[in-house]
Amino acid sequence: MIGQYLRMIRLHIVAGGILAFTLGAVLALVNGGSFDTLRFMVFYAMIFFGDLSTHFSNDYFDVNQDNLRTTKGIFSGSNILVNNPQLRRSARTISLALLFTSLLIAAATVASGFAPLEFLLVAFAVNFLGWFYSAPPLRLVSHGLGEVAIALAVGVGIPAAGYLSVMGCFDGLFGLLSLPFLLYGFMLAFSLEAPDVEVDRLGGKKTVGSVKGSLAVFGLCFAVAFAALVLFVIYALFFGGWAVDFWVFAAFAVCPVAAATASLVGVHWQKKVERLSLVNVFSLFLINLLIAVYLLAIQLPN
Repeated sequence: MIGQYLRMIRLHIVAGGILAFTLGAVLALVNGGSFDTLRFMVFYAMIFFGDLSTHFSNDYFDVNQDNLRTTKGIFSGSNILVNNPQLRRSARTISLALLFTSLLIAAATVASGFAPLEFLLVAFAVNFLGWFYSAPPLRLVSHGLGEVAIALAVGVGIPAAGYLSVMGCFDGLFGLLSLPFLLYGFMLAFSLEAPDVEVDRLGGKKTVGSVKGSLAVFGLCFAVAFAALVLFVIYALFFGGWAVDFWVFAAFAVCPVAAATASLVGVHWQKKVERLSLVNVFSLFLINLLIAVYLLAIQLPN
């Protein structure tokens, strides 16, 4: 039975969260923050438990929709609860326990003075968005707000927690970068929903894909990727003096634009949508990795 629950955890999503959190932490380190191993681990623990909570809650609240899916996709639910309905109640209990553990870590660290108040606000925001993404009564994904929830929680919230673990507060640099990070969060959200357009439509989810179709999804992926590239160029031209070179960020931003372009062309050629989504998601993982490596490269000599 334990193995069934473990199969509900999507390791590639956990890996993406680790990378996004680490990116925020390294960005703060380059900007003058102080790295503390214990603080890094405790702050990430909040993200980790909150992230795991969504794996169980989304499977629980989407069980009827998952029942409509004929094939198992890379980004879709595990179907464990579809095939094992006796596990549903305990899956919900596990999800709630993980969520409250995440919030408890944040509350305890703030109350003890180990973390700033902003950390509790971030913890509440990401857990709120993660839970109500699929949970009633809000069920954001059924009201056209699912993409916003993912973009805010993953694109901004997770790097924000990493940034706080090292810097202890937000500043202008994170404010600037939160905008392209948010855009990449939208690109992730659109890419994740693309393979499930028909299932989402049948299941009553109100997403860009279920309303407008796959072509609109990949068109928006290109638009937000290109907008992020433009932002980095603007930062490079008009916002100098920071500890990072925004031209390097702009060079890395070509990767998601290239991936989104290829995916948009691919959907016109009626290529398999899941492969096209995978290209987009991989490009986002790649740009996060490239930025993190670049930041480490300029920090290590110091």
